[in-house]
Amino acid sequence: MSLQPQDLARLLEGAQNGPHYSIRAALSLVDGQPPPRIAGLVTGLTGSKRALWARIAQVTGTPAPPDDAGLTRLSEWEVQAVRTLKPEHLAVRVQGRVMEDLLLEHVREVLWTAGQIAAHANRVRFA
Repeated sequence: MSLQPQDLARLLEGAQNGPHYSIRAALSLVDGQPPPRIAGLVTGLTGSKRALWARIAQVTGTPAPPDDAGLTRLSEWEVQAVRTLKPEHLAVRVQGRVMEDLLLEHVREVLWTAGQIAAHANRVRFA
């Protein structure tokens, strides 16, 4: 299976901002201050995005992610970054793995994290 950068950008956009089953949708379920587990999931995903894109930037010569961006801004940046990739970039190996596979795995990670956030947001909290 060979995807184009626009395909991967659409997948990431949906995983991050779709109306259902996305990071945005899951975070909208959180009432008030996020509990530590949700904050940890957000921090982990943000770190994962930074690490992935730092490696991609090294290999492709494209810009690295902004240092001061939180999850929302980093997610928006990421979708645009995927759109600027050339189809041949997706075949490049990043730390021994084909970039297309890394990006698909990242989409799965975003969706998995959204599910975890939603699960923790739906738990009834007791004082």
